[in-house]
Amino acid sequence: MSSLLIQNIGALVTGDIDKPLASADSIYVEDGVIRAVGKNLSQRADSVIDAQGITAIPGLVDSHSHPSIGEYTPAQNSLSWITNYMHGGVTALISAGELHIPGLPLPPDARTALSLALVTKRCYDNLRPSGVKVFAGTLLLVPGLSEKDFDEIAAAGIRLVKFIFYDYSLLPNGEAERYVRWAHARGIKVKIHSGGVSRSGVSQIAGWEIVSRIKPDIIGHITGGPIPMAEAEMIRIVAETDHYVESCSSGNYRMALVLARAVKQHNAYRRVLIGTDTPGGTGIIPRGILREVSYLSSVGEIPPEKVLCMATGNVGRAHGLDIGFIQEGRPADIVLLHKITGSVAEDALDCFAKGDLPGISTVIIDGEVRVAGRSQQTPPPERAATHK
Repeated sequence: MSSLLIQNIGALVTGDIDKPLASADSIYVEDGVIRAVGKNLSQRADSVIDAQGITAIPGLVDSHSHPSIGEYTPAQNSLSWITNYMHGGVTALISAGELHIPGLPLPPDARTALSLALVTKRCYDNLRPSGVKVFAGTLLLVPGLSEKDFDEIAAAGIRLVKFIFYDYSLLPNGEAERYVRWAHARGIKVKIHSGGVSRSGVSQIAGWEIVSRIKPDIIGHITGGPIPMAEAEMIRIVAETDHYVESCSSGNYRMALVLARAVKQHNAYRRVLIGTDTPGGTGIIPRGILREVSYLSSVGEIPPEKVLCMATGNVGRAHGLDIGFIQEGRPADIVLLHKITGSVAEDALDCFAKGDLPGISTVIIDGEVRVAGRSQQTPPPERAATHK
């Protein structure tokens, strides 16, 4: 049994958007699980971290990523991108589809789409690069799938399917709606590629009409991936539906600001998710989630602790996962961070509010320290946690 005690935390972000800040300065971890969050905890532990008064947040969860083969991404012909994202505070990735396999026919036929999902799921079940949790094996919904296919992916542990290549001219036959029913009956979430055509050039366009017909759980990159749906349609989705909506760092930043205003007007904070929509044509962005949090906090004028919940607990809840929270009984995925030397901010939260990026000191995944002292992807924080 291994244990870890983190003491002397400054601000503590919980991941729970209804109560984003905790009045606590200590976290006790045992066997990779958070056992206690409180003040002046003093449990005996195998390892002790003195946070030196800096900020603790849940590990960031990228709601929209495109993993392919381990840490290799054919989209950018690059290696070790997942480790680099981990140094950007990301402790979990949600796959929005493994689209970048060389030679993959787009759109794939039903058997190819099913096989790709199953193989990718099984591979990432056996591989956690730098400890990062990769929730892969997202089934790309195309015509010709059967209910037995949904049984098979459910048995494999796949919990997400996605509309991106589906031919919406076939909607009158009811197949797309059946896919949604079959998915929900098995506890599987449904995502849709929204807005204009993607890098593939063959994805289908989806705005209000398609979304209202299909009724997915999550509207992928509603602010653009890279091209958003019409502004009025996006606002209507926020105002008139209960779908989760994603803002991605690879999207349209004007539309991200429009989204922030609509979310504030309709008190829809619980429904916003943050992702990167990478790797892809936008590239590889290890600090992508940090940048999106900073933008929505500083320009969108949403309190940074709430925006951080959009990149952590909201994502976990939307996908039915237990990650994204600093709460008792949750996995100990924790990031310690502080302002960078030269920033006029007071702490990490003030950094986001002022549009600065903070410096990451420590990344912990399942109670194991993966980054200590400083990140390779941010300038060093002005003050770093110390390990005893």
